[in-house]
Amino acid sequence: MAKKVISANMPEAQFIENAQILGKLIKAKRTSMGMKLADCAALCNVGINTLSRIENGNENCTLAATFAVLQGLGIRLTTTLLSGGGKNSSHDEWV
Repeated sequence: MAKKVISANMPEAQFIENAQILGKLIKAKRTSMGMKLADCAALCNVGINTLSRIENGNENCTLAATFAVLQGLGIRLTTTLLSGGGKNSSHDEWV
């Protein structure tokens, strides 16, 4: 019998300020989808070890691998600065 994927909790943070929070977010999304590490790695075209390091908050993972995982899981990072909403704003807020 195959092992069941146990859902991880979403990080309790307001902002993605570091690799650990981003990794927890990615793991929570993957596990909420019921996806095993190996299946997600294959879907995102990254190695299992790479995905594991990203989920564990390793800061030495490449941006290319990280964005491949984000795209594969349907996670989009955004900011008001990209939509033009931040042009005249004094806020330096990232979403």
